[in-house]
Amino acid sequence: MKGLLLFLVMGLAALTMTQCSKDNGRQDHSTTVDIVDPNEDEYVDLGLVSMTLWKASNEKNEADAETDYFTYDEAVALFGDKLPTMEQFYELMHSCRWEWVSLGFYKIIGPNGHYILLPASGCRDCNGEVDYDRRYGFYWSSTPDDDMKAWYLNFYSREIYMYKHYRCFANSVRLVERQL
Repeated sequence: MKGLLLFLVMGLAALTMTQCSKDNGRQDHSTTVDIVDPNEDEYVDLGLVSMTLWKASNEKNEADAETDYFTYDEAVALFGDKLPTMEQFYELMHSCRWEWVSLGFYKIIGPNGHYILLPASGCRDCNGEVDYDRRYGFYWSSTPDDDMKAWYLNFYSREIYMYKHYRCFANSVRLVERQL
């Protein structure tokens, strides 16, 4: 993860992005992206109606330091109510502007102009195979589907959606907090 951050910082001057609107329209607009590296422990107020704050960085998995992925059960056990619900992801999807950055992440800009970055960090399947790094993002929600599957945010450069897959998959985790 630190290698990816270093790579991102080094390439900031030459970044281009593609804008993906709320309706996931497929219009591409190239422009430069102004990115300031946020404090990784900081929660960002995006100006959402729910007053949900989103953490500025993904969680690190001490047991899986190479990938920072968590299975669904690990994520729920470790983070509890700080794991976003499916509804919080839907609000993020529909209330914010999502700009794809060619290095493999989305810059998500809230109604108030503040933003977070969501890397397309890939995932690890139930057999231990890691795939999709810098092409797809997989982020667990706290919302189960049934005893075998749970909901997650999935994205790539042209589409953002909620889907479900097996809890043994290991995805990234981004925490939330409610503003008082």
